[in-house]
Amino acid sequence: MSESVWEPLDNPSIEGSGQTFVLPRQAWPAWAQRSTQFERLWIHCPDTEHPITSSETTAAVVARILTERFDHKDKPRPYNYNYYLIVKSTSGEVLQSGPLRTSDISRHSSQPPDVLDTYEPPHW
Repeated sequence: MSESVWEPLDNPSIEGSGQTFVLPRQAWPAWAQRSTQFERLWIHCPDTEHPITSSETTAAVVARILTERFDHKDKPRPYNYNYYLIVKSTSGEVLQSGPLRTSDISRHSSQPPDVLDTYEPPHW
């Protein structure tokens, strides 16, 4: 797992909310904001009854970010998807993994999956 530190989200109440939604661009991690290829980012914040488990870490996974990247050179399947685990250490430090291949949707696609358009803005 990479040791990249990620700034906390503006509204900490999403932790444990059980919500999945598109992250507003201003809430994107700095590395995504610097890129010209990212189209959208989603965040899933599991509730306490349905935590995300991963063999990538023993820390508590507080969220998972799914990224949609568009790369012309990957035509005919220019849409690329990865996810990043967001964990909180026992000391309260927030860390993010490096990119991991998603199995929820096709990693490379000719168009965005329709299911990604169904997520509403967060409910605070």
